[in-house]
Amino acid sequence: MSDQNGMFINSCYVHGQTGQGAWFAPDSPAVGNKTIAEAVGDWYFDRAEVKVVDETCRHLVPPVSV
Repeated sequence: MSDQNGMFINSCYVHGQTGQGAWFAPDSPAVGNKTIAEAVGDWYFDRAEVKVVDETCRHLVPPVSV
């Protein structure tokens, strides 16, 4: 199990599925050819570093300049 921090932040209802039923659905949203289940599994089991951002959502919050 990963001891690294992780988070899944969604700003879009379509990409906000939190139930495993949606994760494993044939039409599950994918980013970089990875479904939610694949990305979470890769992170949790340390199979791969996972840093994905879906930039296709029209509800993205623009970066804040400090």
